[in-house]
This record gives sequence, C-alpha cells and structure tokens, in this order.
Amino acid sequence: MLGIFLNLILIALATLSLATGISFFIQERDSGYLRVHILLFNLAVFCICAGYGLMAFIPDIRYAPIPRLIGFAGIDFFLLAELSFVFRELNVRYNWYLLGMGFFIAWALLDIVIFGRPSVVEFIRLEYYTIYSHDNMDERLHAFHYIFVSVIGLILFVHGVLWFKTKTLKRDKRFVLELILSNFIILFASITDIVNADFTHKFPSFSYSSAIAFTNFSLWFFFKQHIVFNPTVKNVSKEVFYSIDVPVLIFDMEGKVKLFNPCAQKTLRLQEGADANLRSVFTLSDVETLILLNHSKQGNETKLASRIKADDKECQLCCSIKKDNLNEPFCIICTVLPR
Repeated sequence: MLGIFLNLILIALATLSLATGISFFIQERDSGYLRVHILLFNLAVFCICAGYGLMAFIPDIRYAPIPRLIGFAGIDFFLLAELSFVFRELNVRYNWYLLGMGFFIAWALLDIVIFGRPSVVEFIRLEYYTIYSHDNMDERLHAFHYIFVSVIGLILFVHGVLWFKTKTLKRDKRFVLELILSNFIILFASITDIVNADFTHKFPSFSYSSAIAFTNFSLWFFFKQHIVFNPTVKNVSKEVFYSIDVPVLIFDMEGKVKLFNPCAQKTLRLQEGADANLRSVFTLSDVETLILLNHSKQGNETKLASRIKADDKECQLCCSIKKDNLNEPFCIICTVLPR
C-alpha cells in the first residue's frame, strides 16, 4: 500500500507543477526569459512525476515503458532547462549559447534513445503497482547516462560559482547560492539509485522524482523572492500609488470606496474603516451617480465635474476602469483633479 501512496504523491506533484508553471507564466509577464524557464522547469517536473506515477498504476507491464520514457525524458529536460537558464544569466554570447545548447540537446536525445529503451530495464508487476529494475542492465548503458548527468551537473556547478562571483549585491549572491545548494538535493536523492538498497528496489523512481519536484518548487520560491527587487510596474505601483500627490480612490462597481491613497485621505478627509461611497464624498446627484456607474459597468471611462463635500471645492473626477481576466470591469479608479 505504501507504493500506491507514494505514487499518488507523484501524481499530485505533477498536477501542482503544471498549475504552478502556467500560473507563473501568465501572471509574471514582466519577467522576460525567467517566466519561460519557470514554465520549462515545471513542465519537466510534470513529465517526471506524471510519467513515473502513471507507470506504477499500469497493470499491464507491456505498456509501462511509455510513461517511464516520459519520466526519464523529463529528467534530461529539467537539466537542459537549468543549463539554459544559467547561460542566460551569465549573458553568454548568443552564438555560443546556441552552440552549447544544441550540443547538449543532441546528447540528451541520444541519452533518451539509448537509456530510454524498454529493453534497458526489467518491468515487474507487484501486487498493487508496477516497478522497474536495472539489476541486469548493461553497466555501459548505465555509465553513459551517468556521464551525461555528471557532465551537466559539473557545468552547472562551475557556472553557478562563476555566476555567484559576478554578483555584487548581497541579495543576488544569496539568491545564486540558494539555487546552487538546492541542486544538491537532487544529487543526494540520486545516491539511492546507485546504492543497492531495499527502498530503491521497491520504489526506484520516487526519491529522485520527488527531489527534483522539491528543487523545482524551491527555484520557484527563490525566483518569486528575487523578482520582487526587479524594478517593474508591478513592483513599484504600490509605492507610486501611496506617494503620488494627487487624490486617487478605488471604488467597487457599486460605488463604495475600497481603497484610497494618503493624498485622497487628506484632501477628501476620509477615515479608515468608514463606509464611504461616491455620494458621501462628492456632491453627485442620484442621476449622475447612476450614469457614472452604468458607464463603468460597460467598461467606459468617464469624466465628471463635481464638488468635494469636505470643503465644497470644485473638482473633476476622471474615472478609468480596471478589468479582470475575463475582460469584465471589477473596480473604478478615480483620480480627483482640481478645476
């Protein structure tokens, strides 16, 4: 029963990785090639965990090589994605980048063709799940695969150290160091694949599959922390909102105040936690309020002359609409300008 439980964990990790990669790619549009590599990392982990997890639940061992090949290819894919990311971060010349990645992609394809063949391992159906064994495998094939992994691992480590040395800020150095150390988790988990242990025979793919998934989520966490310090509209918009010397209010689609900046609080004399709305802040009639809200619900921007109730000064309300992912308006951004 433990085998079923562990492989269900792999399926769950595969699902979570796919959702994480897609959501990051959609949300972090200002992250450049970082969002692409996060997507690649998570797609690789999806292949690894889903492949080996599904292999365990296939009752007919004749079909087990297919998901095993997907999982195995995902491992090489993950290493290539890491190599590509490090090369990009080191600003390797584009020609050298293409040449290096082309060479290792060709090597990875050869590794997949040779080591991913059904005849390389022996598939065994236990009482509840399917496993594979490479006890009778040709040692030369095993050596070929581990040479490939070792070479990429060494290149990642060396270039990681070079990357670390190029950084001057403490937060950047810490970021690179965390990435380097996270990869040692995969190294330690792969030891069980070499050592002739009882756990390895019963669950041959769980240790390194879960380790790569853990490393992937660590990378995702480190990247999320790192991009906070990249100057983008998303990162600085909060500071701009609170520092701008113009009253700005955020209304919901019913006209209730949800958020305001310090300038609006001072100028309009708003109180935190007060149940304010368009009519309690400005001298708007029922008809004017209804027109503004109807225009907003239709997604139209509106300019309207009014007065501030707090001091009876004339103003102009410039209202723009913020829409959700389904292109439906969900709030009104109101800038209050003097007249």
